[in-house]
Amino acid sequence: MTTDDQSPREFPWLRKVVIPASVGAVAGFVAVFGLMRFIDSDAVGGLNASAMIAATVGMLYCVIAGGMLVGTSNPRLGARFLNVEDADELQEQKRVLVTSSGAMALWGVALVVLALAAPDGPIPQGVALIVGAGGLLTGTALSYLTYRYCDELMLAINLEAGAITYGLVLVVVGMWALLAHLGFAAAPQPLDLLTSFYVLVLLASFIAAGRRGMLTIR
Repeated sequence: MTTDDQSPREFPWLRKVVIPASVGAVAGFVAVFGLMRFIDSDAVGGLNASAMIAATVGMLYCVIAGGMLVGTSNPRLGARFLNVEDADELQEQKRVLVTSSGAMALWGVALVVLALAAPDGPIPQGVALIVGAGGLLTGTALSYLTYRYCDELMLAINLEAGAITYGLVLVVVGMWALLAHLGFAAAPQPLDLLTSFYVLVLLASFIAAGRRGMLTIR
């Protein structure tokens, strides 16, 4: 006979992986679909491949940040879809999660605005410079505050993610530059480099968290 204490954890992968992943996929699809419709509208008139990819990555950053902010603003709800033990753990980590998700949101907005900058996009270059640089710098300042709020485990994960990011940038961006220098590939555009940093930082964060067991279903 199954007890009440056992039933909520009977299928933890369903509660913590399948359902949140499905909701996140739908939210990401809706956000990116709306962005693509806007880009294809008369207001923008389309963008080149580099700008399209950058805008998509920036929007995904915003979606991830939005999910984290929703979860931390309502810990009881957040405990249902974030990979934490319970609402109390979310409450304990609130400052870390708010500052880190705020940084992600600012970085995401900055990349989207830069992708929509003139001459290809509708946003004047001066405005894009202010918003893009402001988002990058303010997001970096928030990420620095995150370090001050981290416990030893989170601090170790952040430092390890930074080291992994350096290795990934060296291999991926370095190899791309090598091939472009030898004429085997097209040289990366400045926006391509910025987008690559965004993607590799996110990948490195998942790798570091996984190595420390933070991705284990809880």
